[in-house]
Amino acid sequence: MEEWLTAAGVLGGSPRTFLAQGHVDLIVRAWGDAPRGPGLAAAAKWLMLTWILDDRFDDQWIGRPPAGARQTVHALTDVLETPRPTYGSAEGRACRKTEDTGKTGRTGHTGPADPLVRAFAVLWDETAALTTPAWQARYAAHFRSYLYASLDYLEASTAGETVPTLPEYLFHRDRDGAVLCAAGWTELAHGLDISDEVYRHPQVADVLMRFNHVVCWVNDLYSAQGESAAGNGKNLLRSLTVHEGLAPDSAAARVGALCEAELMTFEFLADGIARGPSWPEEVRAFSRALIRFAHALVHWTATARRYRTTEVRR
Repeated sequence: MEEWLTAAGVLGGSPRTFLAQGHVDLIVRAWGDAPRGPGLAAAAKWLMLTWILDDRFDDQWIGRPPAGARQTVHALTDVLETPRPTYGSAEGRACRKTEDTGKTGRTGHTGPADPLVRAFAVLWDETAALTTPAWQARYAAHFRSYLYASLDYLEASTAGETVPTLPEYLFHRDRDGAVLCAAGWTELAHGLDISDEVYRHPQVADVLMRFNHVVCWVNDLYSAQGESAAGNGKNLLRSLTVHEGLAPDSAAARVGALCEAELMTFEFLADGIARGPSWPEEVRAFSRALIRFAHALVHWTATARRYRTTEVRR
């Protein structure tokens, strides 16, 4: 990962310092049971790249005119909307062979000045060579949703609306956490191909929404202090203290209780699918993988250096 981050040039600082936050440990905990290969490598890169992009939204772009963020979001959206090599085609296989070189197997994404956009384009090509058009369309929709929900908050902050109300927070947080993108990474890592029909099934949709809540709310619980110091008011604890009148300790206790309850419910429902004989084995494997990812993410968020400045009631 350090070699890839260095070659891609997507960090303003040292890749070693970035990795000291424990991202590799998270990948091992989340996908340590996945087969080694191009799918796992692509999933790991997506996790890293999305976290770097998150840092831009949550820290670097906060309090600044949103023009730079808007330009990057539009460039990334353009990448997602560019036709990709067909899955299984000769061109697609050529992309797969170039994944370790840091270059694209297509016409070459050398135009964008932003290294993050270039790395994103190369990774999207690599991923397209591993996935079906249906997977790509679903993933692109989830990633666009994440991008524009995050951009919406930056633009609202520029207009002086720094802390969303609780209803505003709940509406946007289901989209701006990139958690459904993480479900796609889990498919990639394990070589799964879950259909849109399965994603839309009420039981699976419920599990995915609770998975979304767990990841986002646990993140809010541990990142509140650091985000507040950076001027970022997009946090469940901040909404509860500013708009609901809760003291900081009471807000932390309430969010902690919500996280525990939602994690327990998510695991109960996901395990029901994982052990349900009526579900196809691929869906059962996906459900088991989501449980493992959620627990890995909760552990990492609670222990990673990234959030050590935050003191919360456990």
